[in-house]
Amino acid sequence: MDNYEKYAEYTKAQDWKSICELNEVNFDSFGTKKELKVLPEYLEEDEVVFALTSGIMDQSETSNSFDFGTNTWLVILTSDRFLFLDAAMLSSSVDSQSIRHDRVQAVSASQGFMLGKISVDLGSRMLVIDNCHKSTVKVMASLANKWIKELSDKKNESNAGLHISLQTPLLDLLEKLEKLFAIGALSDQEFNDAKLRLVESNDFKKEKEKFLASIG
Repeated sequence: MDNYEKYAEYTKAQDWKSICELNEVNFDSFGTKKELKVLPEYLEEDEVVFALTSGIMDQSETSNSFDFGTNTWLVILTSDRFLFLDAAMLSSSVDSQSIRHDRVQAVSASQGFMLGKISVDLGSRMLVIDNCHKSTVKVMASLANKWIKELSDKKNESNAGLHISLQTPLLDLLEKLEKLFAIGALSDQEFNDAKLRLVESNDFKKEKEKFLASIG
């Protein structure tokens, strides 16, 4: 993520205005001052805020009982998730909901004449945040998709590295065999027999591990 260090610095300082300026959007706390005030309480350790906006979402099962109809939520895109906060009008209670990035398929934005809308595709359903500030929806969707792709790429690289590391002992032994064969230390038959034993031994080890895991 570009400017990750800056986002982390501003998050630590609770400087939401600077985060908005970094994203080249206006900071508008109208209707979300209570949510912004308590936002630090809901962030996890080392969680970094990338973008903020506010919008209308339908009530859920956990919505404040003092509110009616649709509610205005503070929407926060962080390094870990989408976080939603809704402070009750007549009490100090705050509803919070979050969606981890590994559940998100894609994020899209649409801009109307005055306002915008963010749609979060969760595969099984679509979460819609409507009546958002027009300038913020495109930025939030773009940052979200970019970050989710980065997380996915890192996970794939990690899995690939793990696969290689698990195979390394066998590959090392096969390479040594090939070197011995290349210098004439092994005959064709000896080389083929030794290679076959190594491969079969490696397969047996894997099957043994699977069996032990299944009964463990």
